[in-house]
Amino acid sequence: MTDLELPEGITAFETPIPGIRVDTPAAQGVIYTNGAHVAEWTPAGASPVLWMSQSSVFEPGQAIRGGIPIVWPWFGAGADNDKSPAHGFARLAQWHLRRAEVSPSGVATLLFGLEGREEPAPAASEMPHDYTLELQVSMGEALTVQFMVTAGASELRFEEGLHSYFAVGDIKKTRVEGLEGAAYSDRLTGQTHTQSGAVSFTGETDRVYESTGSTRIVDEAWARTILVEKVGSNQSVVWNPWINKAAAMPDFGDDEWPSMVCVEAVNTREQSIVVPAGGTHLLSQTISLL
Repeated sequence: MTDLELPEGITAFETPIPGIRVDTPAAQGVIYTNGAHVAEWTPAGASPVLWMSQSSVFEPGQAIRGGIPIVWPWFGAGADNDKSPAHGFARLAQWHLRRAEVSPSGVATLLFGLEGREEPAPAASEMPHDYTLELQVSMGEALTVQFMVTAGASELRFEEGLHSYFAVGDIKKTRVEGLEGAAYSDRLTGQTHTQSGAVSFTGETDRVYESTGSTRIVDEAWARTILVEKVGSNQSVVWNPWINKAAAMPDFGDDEWPSMVCVEAVNTREQSIVVPAGGTHLLSQTISLL
């Protein structure tokens, strides 16, 4: 899987699919090379912060349900609702580990890369194939995920997101703060509203907020607050499938919906990113416990 010499605290594994395991005094974590998918982050002395479905499929080229999938180069089915696979192909591709380091304090930093010419997805045929994607992950007391897109000889236009799933004790006793006063599009109704107060959950929720700021996931059941900071994102998605949609998804357990919430850093539709030839765009999230 990698020819790199890995430092103490970082190991490679091959099953169920290839990945990297982090186990240092600062944190434990798992990143699959399929999609450069961060699947676990547990800071020292804490419970897991990211949520993973027990029904997730672990096969090469298949989307993983939970953790932090990379959304690129389109969100959902794209602006014209005609793109496949859903959320693009970056999360399905086999990425390569380029660098692995552990600091004296136990912070693990890993860099994964994917070249456009390596991506065989036919759905990407209209895109230039000389771009470079990189994902840098730093795991310690905080988790920082940096997604970098570098254009080649041509301008590059895309949607993107870090589709982060967070573990909570009970979605009905969870609220998301930091989006007060933000306009949002309700993807269930197609209507636009302005958020009043914190976001609470009483049913299926799928909203795109116009917001560049940080959010806080206040989990009353587990008495903890997750801070989600971001850079390079003009929108935040808040999602929970609730009962019926969870039951309709084969890779999502029927009874798992109360234990998760997605708070995603995205740039979609009118907020799509345009990178000039030779330019680079950075999208990042930093997650910590307060």
